[in-house]
Amino acid sequence: MQPKIFSFFSGSGFLDLGFDNTGFEIAFVNEYKESFLNAYQFSRDKLEISKPILGYSSASIQDFIETEKKNWLKDEVKKMEYPIGFIGGPPCPDFSIGGKNRGHTGDNGKLTGTYIELIINIKPDFFLFENVKGLWKTKRHREFFEELKGKIHKAGYSTTEHLVNSIEYGVPQDRDRILLFGVRNDRIKKGKTIDLFNWDKYKIHVRISCPISC
Repeated sequence: MQPKIFSFFSGSGFLDLGFDNTGFEIAFVNEYKESFLNAYQFSRDKLEISKPILGYSSASIQDFIETEKKNWLKDEVKKMEYPIGFIGGPPCPDFSIGGKNRGHTGDNGKLTGTYIELIINIKPDFFLFENVKGLWKTKRHREFFEELKGKIHKAGYSTTEHLVNSIEYGVPQDRDRILLFGVRNDRIKKGKTIDLFNWDKYKIHVRISCPISC
């Protein structure tokens, strides 16, 4: 059974491509900026990857919480066979150490909370959340991150997290990112825990230098 992925804040589709290449099927793509969405569709065509079965959307993610799109999303998730995953990296400038540090009250920062709210409302079987290390390393942003985790746990998910650098996994880019992965508790076998996930097992390089990055 091929797991289905609903992608939010998809950008040009690089995160999605990783899932495509490892046995997942991208079922739905949501990217607010049409220029990014156009690039996503163009590159997917050129790579001869099949179109998402539910297509592309440039709607605001807020629409999937506040409008009739919420019911549409719930219905489509219910129709699909288990497992269903949500993936997304909300805009990061408000948490970046190189940005203005407005945090979760900034226009971009608010979208992080919205993404978590969407997960809690729709309850996919699993999810992936990606953001800059400032959300995890900066004290006041970390408090917000822990608050979001508390909401996720209360909603019935178990999580594991790790600060990773893409270059350590073979991507030619020196970029730190916090990854938060969650699985619904009723999808975890009794006695198992995702906290035991061995992040270091999949590293293929060790960073020697640590330049300033966001």
